[in-house]
Amino acid sequence: MYRRKRLAALGVLFGTVVLMVAALAAPASGEVIQSGCSGSAAFSNGVTVFEYTPVEEVNEVPEMDEVIYTGMIDLPPADEPEPFSGNVTVALPLGQRWTAASWPVPPGETETVEASGTYRYEVPGFVPRGTGGLLVTAFHQQRGVTCEVAVTMALAGDPGAVAYVATAGTVVFGLGLGAAGSRRRIS
Repeated sequence: MYRRKRLAALGVLFGTVVLMVAALAAPASGEVIQSGCSGSAAFSNGVTVFEYTPVEEVNEVPEMDEVIYTGMIDLPPADEPEPFSGNVTVALPLGQRWTAASWPVPPGETETVEASGTYRYEVPGFVPRGTGGLLVTAFHQQRGVTCEVAVTMALAGDPGAVAYVATAGTVVFGLGLGAAGSRRRIS
């Protein structure tokens, strides 16, 4: 009986650790969907990504930078202003998403089908650093045409205190499970 309880506790511990590692693992790839668009983003460290950059390729970028971007959707310019929208999102561990940018700001309309310029970003502390690739998706919709492109990016830097606290929490949780499954002797 004691041995079964201990094996059950170890099984739960092992299963929990496997699920946590699987949930925290950064995606190594994803689907790239292109629907008549082109674009690029050039970072100060020399990394440039395009709509055709393979999603399996991990591109390391600084945690704050001024990126030079271009984008064009394959439509002729409109005769009158029309609504458009888009965003760039980052897939985080445990199924969360962070919107890095969205447009237009403020909401509006345009006749153009292309844009270029610079965008200054600073990634918040909850986004993992130095831990591998994160799937970044750029989305744009205009005049019934949708364009979605995904690339894999990694933030340069040390994983930081959050990773160490999570590791320590996992160890403490595992020790607690082990202790819960052990039989205490009363003297």
